[in-house]
Amino acid sequence: MRKSDSDSDGLVDAHFHFDLFKDSAEVLAEIASRRVRTIAVTNAPSVFHHTLKFSRTSPYLLPAVGLHPELVATHGRELDSMWPLLDQTRFVGEVGLDYVTSDRENRAAQRGVFSSIVERCATYGDKVLSVHSRRSAADVIAVIGGNYPGRVILHWFSGSRRDLDRGLEAGCFFSVGPAMVKSSNGLSLLSAMPRDRVLTETDGPFVQSGGRPARPGDVASVVEAIAQVWNVSQDETKSTISRNFESLLATDLRSRPLATA
Repeated sequence: MRKSDSDSDGLVDAHFHFDLFKDSAEVLAEIASRRVRTIAVTNAPSVFHHTLKFSRTSPYLLPAVGLHPELVATHGRELDSMWPLLDQTRFVGEVGLDYVTSDRENRAAQRGVFSSIVERCATYGDKVLSVHSRRSAADVIAVIGGNYPGRVILHWFSGSRRDLDRGLEAGCFFSVGPAMVKSSNGLSLLSAMPRDRVLTETDGPFVQSGGRPARPGDVASVVEAIAQVWNVSQDETKSTISRNFESLLATDLRSRPLATA
């Protein structure tokens, strides 16, 4: 397999927590120098403005307003403050469900918040959601349904093959990160994903790369791993993921049907 001649160009990080890095200016400079189109997710509406401010200085930083499911119990009251922020960005995340907790009331509260977010985003028609689905993929896909008019990225997907098939039927994309390409289950899921639904991510700083919190440029190693699974060059893999990202952002969604196999 031929190594890419342009590792630093045309990369995509579909899930990165920019606001959790103290050296914001340095991270943004690296994103710009490597030309990594980066969806910068946030965990609560109250921290969105930090990312929004920096995004105004670079076309590569795409700010997303979110309310992480694990924070619903403590930050659920921020949901109403999320609505006006939807007018300031096309991207929404990190949102979704997390069933690591066995608390039924907490799970129900998460579903209520996530359902409200999906319903509100559907009224815009073009919102791109980056969705958390740990141990909850079936319920996440059920909430999204088959008629959501925007785009959905299932971030760090770890569901079953049946969940994967349902996600494909719902039109979802899947962002693959360093942890997925290092696990047998992750590689199995990647092999089953249609190539036109695959994106790359780091999930930095929650994922480490080279002994430090991952940054968007580190998706180059994910591209390399995906290229090995697909048995193609890194350049071809990078081009495919770049095309997928363009499809994700396509304005005329109805005119661009997605393959499901």
